[in-house]
Amino acid sequence: MHQVIQSDSRGNAIIYNKIMMVDAGVSYKQVQPFEKDLQIVLLTHQHKDHFDIKMIKKMQDNRPTIRIGCCEWMLPLLSELNNIDVYQISKVYDYGVLKVSPVKLYHDVPNCGYRIFFDDYRIFHATDTAHLKGITAKDYDLYAIEHNYDEEKAEQTIEKAKQENEYCYLTESIKTHLSDRQAWDFIRENKNNKSKVIKLHQSKKYS
Repeated sequence: MHQVIQSDSRGNAIIYNKIMMVDAGVSYKQVQPFEKDLQIVLLTHQHKDHFDIKMIKKMQDNRPTIRIGCCEWMLPLLSELNNIDVYQISKVYDYGVLKVSPVKLYHDVPNCGYRIFFDDYRIFHATDTAHLKGITAKDYDLYAIEHNYDEEKAEQTIEKAKQENEYCYLTESIKTHLSDRQAWDFIRENKNNKSKVIKLHQSKKYS
């Protein structure tokens, strides 16, 4: 049902049911094996580990029918692309074989996650967000959510940097990314006993 091509601070792209890819921040070589089945690419925000316009352009040159779905803040960056569908937060868009609905997230640039529906199979996808307050996704089949850092490890690292008068990027990063605890709190509040979980965007050093 899903294929995580990559999900970390260097690049992100996840494929669902062979036909949909969320984020496009990896190399064309990584995507090429899956390209023939893709029908739509969903974009979330402009950061380079989630969005590579050259890669998307190359993919669409090879597969002109691939659609691009995004919210309005991405549109100025997509002048080289075709088949663009611009979404409004919370509205549901029906493609026949699937439905999508963007969810507002809270990052340092405009960003969204997605509710994705394949018939009665429901996916909640969210990365690069400070929190998930006010959002519910009850009894979804799959939760693909950022588990970026362990709060205790991050706090220890920040405190050590303060004592040594050194800059620590985590001071800002924890304000815009979801911790492992936050992710599990959301999942426990929403999942049922059949729900599956994918941990996305994990820090190799602090998760």
